Amino acid sequence: MVISIRRADLAVDRGVIIEVLARYLTPLSDTRRFQWLYLNGVHGAPQAWLAVDADRDAICGAAAAFPRRFHLGNEEILGWVLGDFCLDPQYRSLGPALQLQRACLGVMEQNPAAFCYDFPSASMVAVYKRLGLSVTGKMLRLAKPLRVDRKVKERITNPAARRVFSSVANAFLKIALPNGTADKTLEMSTQKEPCGDEFTALMHEQRGKFEICLQRSAEYLNWRYVNNPLTSYEIITARRHGKLKGYVVWTKSEEDAAVVDLFGENNPAIVKTLLAEVVARLTNCGVMTVSLWLTESHPWLSWCSEMGFRARDSLPMICIPGAVLGNSVDVRSAKWFLMQGDRDS
Repeated sequence: MVISIRRADLAVDRGVIIEVLARYLTPLSDTRRFQWLYLNGVHGAPQAWLAVDADRDAICGAAAAFPRRFHLGNEEILGWVLGDFCLDPQYRSLGPALQLQRACLGVMEQNPAAFCYDFPSASMVAVYKRLGLSVTGKMLRLAKPLRVDRKVKERITNPAARRVFSSVANAFLKIALPNGTADKTLEMSTQKEPCGDEFTALMHEQRGKFEICLQRSAEYLNWRYVNNPLTSYEIITARRHGKLKGYVVWTKSEEDAAVVDLFGENNPAIVKTLLAEVVARLTNCGVMTVSLWLTESHPWLSWCSEMGFRARDSLPMICIPGAVLGNSVDVRSAKWFLMQGDRDS
């Protein structure tokens, strides 16, 4: 078995990439996803690679790197988030995976960048170890229960007893909601139009206040959330005297909801008010749990914990620094302002 890796042409190989990803990675891989993720991104064009079995002349895997613009303090830098890595099960030995991942990491040599970052599975962590790279951090899933019906159904078989217990426990959870933390001077509203210049202005006002933070311009937010063909998101804004102070992005799927982005002034009252608004809207919608993912070094982790969000799960994160920054800063140990929405798709 001879495996070779070749750079994909996003125009010529469009159909091949879609098919390979649908077969080995996600059923969501289709023309809409490819157009949105590979062709419409606002931070630049991604790069993709295909693994080819020379003996069979067959495509057996794919991987991609997506450019993301960041602020490192006041400096603007380029990073690459790695994603869409997949292999045909019969080729999932360490050798082909190493070949494909080496090609991905080579993106920094062809396009000078400050770093690559990835959220690998357990099997991919082994690949990175063989490449001499180790886990540099974690993404934490924090969850807040809003209703107990699902858990009660799993443990209590009697319908009448379930109703009584659920009613009492749900009432307790509702009473325990941190509504008193809301800043009454903030005007809360749903963003019904595409994000405008005020979102870009807020991004520029806050640059330099976080060590490493993705550039959340209006253009990026509209691409990532408003025009996303895969998931429907809602954006809630916080304004004071008409001026945008922060926003939160969330999505709901059946009995669960997720906060995927939370940004604004570095102010606990604003952050907590935005979270309280999401929780209040979800409490009477049949949602059992609302979750949010953020890096373990995220500066707002403690504020989220104070709002009743507790760590439940974690994912490894790997940062691979490029040569651009030299020895001026170690991005691996920096505080990352990353959330679920800052991942590839």
